[in-house]
Amino acid sequence: MKILMIYLIFFVYGLYKLFFGSEQLLLQANLLMISNLVVIICLMFARFNVHKAEKSSVIKVDIKVEDTHQVSLERMAYTALTSIQVALSLSFTASLVGFLLLRDTQPDIVLWSLILLVVSFLSLFPSEKMIRITNPNFNFPNPQSKNYEQEFFNQFDDGEKYVMLKGLYKLYSLVTWGLVLLAFILMFYSAFTGDSQLVSIIGIGVLLLLIQVSYTISLKPSN
Repeated sequence: MKILMIYLIFFVYGLYKLFFGSEQLLLQANLLMISNLVVIICLMFARFNVHKAEKSSVIKVDIKVEDTHQVSLERMAYTALTSIQVALSLSFTASLVGFLLLRDTQPDIVLWSLILLVVSFLSLFPSEKMIRITNPNFNFPNPQSKNYEQEFFNQFDDGEKYVMLKGLYKLYSLVTWGLVLLAFILMFYSAFTGDSQLVSIIGIGVLLLLIQVSYTISLKPSN
């Protein structure tokens, strides 16, 4: 709960700075401040769910509702993870955009975005209690192991692996088509505005190449 209170203090400070700080803030600075506040809200919501899940996990329930109780705990855990991922994506985008547009005029807001980026990234690493909630039989492999990723993946049963692989395949398709669409948008943007996005288009092409080839190689039968 202490972490939740720290988030709340920063949120109140951000609101004060946004509404009562400086009236000279540019639109970009205000948008970046709002983005930072949304990140803090996501982190607070995640922390609340983590605290609630950890507290509920020690409650003894009747064996008849044990499965329902476990599902409820898992939903809270994954809700927290989703909120953290949203916070990480927003803070990452805000940090890059803020550095480009506001590093000279509003460096404090940019620094705040960078701090939130670090906090969001560190929040991705789950506590042992949360791992026990989502997967009671999970055992972390040795981080020094050369086969760490494979040993980590092997901790899941066949049903969990199927769900993970199904989700990853959907993500693979979404990312592939998303990058193709983005490349076309950048092409038309460059053609009609004269603002060349050639480097970005080439970068997308290289990324598509890596994704497609890596996925195909992973399907190739081994000797």
